[in-house]
Amino acid sequence: MITQDFAESNLPHNKEAEEFLLGSILFGGMASKAIVDQFRSDFFYFARHQVIFQQIQFLLAEEGVIEPVLLIDQMERNGLLENAGGRDFVQELGKKVRTSTNALEYGSIVQQTARRRAVIEVCQDVETRAKQGQAPADDLIEEASTLILQLADNSRRKNVTHMNEALENVFKLIDARERGENAGVLTGFKDLDDKTSGLQPTDLVIVAGRPSMGKTTFSLNIALHAALKNKVPVAIFSLEMSHDQIAANMLSNAAVVPAHHIYKNQITDPEWERLTNRAVDLSKAPIFIDDSPGLNALTIRSRARLLHQKHNLGLIVIDYLQLLELGGGRAENRQQEISQISRSLKQLARELEVPVLTISQLSRAVESRESKKPQMSDLRESGAIEQDADLIMLLFREEYYKPDSEEAKGLAEVIIAKHRKGSVGSFKLSFRGETLTFAEPPLPSDTF
Repeated sequence: MITQDFAESNLPHNKEAEEFLLGSILFGGMASKAIVDQFRSDFFYFARHQVIFQQIQFLLAEEGVIEPVLLIDQMERNGLLENAGGRDFVQELGKKVRTSTNALEYGSIVQQTARRRAVIEVCQDVETRAKQGQAPADDLIEEASTLILQLADNSRRKNVTHMNEALENVFKLIDARERGENAGVLTGFKDLDDKTSGLQPTDLVIVAGRPSMGKTTFSLNIALHAALKNKVPVAIFSLEMSHDQIAANMLSNAAVVPAHHIYKNQITDPEWERLTNRAVDLSKAPIFIDDSPGLNALTIRSRARLLHQKHNLGLIVIDYLQLLELGGGRAENRQQEISQISRSLKQLARELEVPVLTISQLSRAVESRESKKPQMSDLRESGAIEQDADLIMLLFREEYYKPDSEEAKGLAEVIIAKHRKGSVGSFKLSFRGETLTFAEPPLPSDTF
């Protein structure tokens, strides 16, 4: 939206810096292309300056040049010359400077005043809504912090990428994989890592299953491997288990000590030694657990941003989707709310450029079928989840339904039902419930 030229406004602005910046761009010609590429018209406060900069961008895109005479001609043909202050004003801009060497300094001043205006706008909006008293205070606080963090992020983020740069990134990725390097977060499960090259940045990953299939255990195994083995900073947002339970379960897994021994204080001397040794390792692992009551999609996004700024997250785990509420918004029904939550989590993955692994329940339809093996259509409120997810894994333990089956004993199947960047299929893992461990068959007896 173009701002009106109210010189008397008390909003932060610097008319001289805006004019000198435009003059430097016009004087510098194509040498100023880098400045134009990284700037936005709404950084300018005055409407005429916004118009001029927009037309410079248009001229550069269409003609590949930055030239005052062509700029004036273009604006005249588009009927925008008067909105830009007229021919004399545009010509004078180019005469204000004798060098473009200070363009970056002028640009910094203009950008800083624009950011201050944006902060004021956010604060005024929150103040107005707080006075109206309709929105819950917690929602207002989370929205305000989210918007402020977005302002900080947007100042660094480049929104448009040329195809040449995108292709360079593709070949860097190909080259890295040829050298045996993985661009994604390794899970510790060879079959899964071979198929996916690890959980990929920007991906929304869904781990789904019926109760007692081991969804949370499987997801925490991945988180533990990433943080403990590869030092990947991991954030875990838990709506079901407390941070103490998560820590105890991870310790059980890492030390290969039955979880019920920990909870019931039935620890043997050898187990105690393993627990204390692995606790030292775990205490150094970059794992951050948020089990705050009332977590919703909005608070998770806000807190994930803060954690990412401080710790450069490599993986986010959310347990679980059906317990989440939207927060800061209203949906007509639960299906619509799940749809908005799913979209929000995908946006979070893209924004922070980390995989977001979200645990999801499956519907009871599985129980009514003769074959209990899950299908993607069994996802609750599945339409939006299927659409937004990049990778969907369904967990199935036949042993749960056939406890007397020797073939099914101690085995789990991971079904890759959707893989946007590769093939689907399935693979088997060993499962030991007492130590909350999934592993490649055969399951090791005393090692992590």
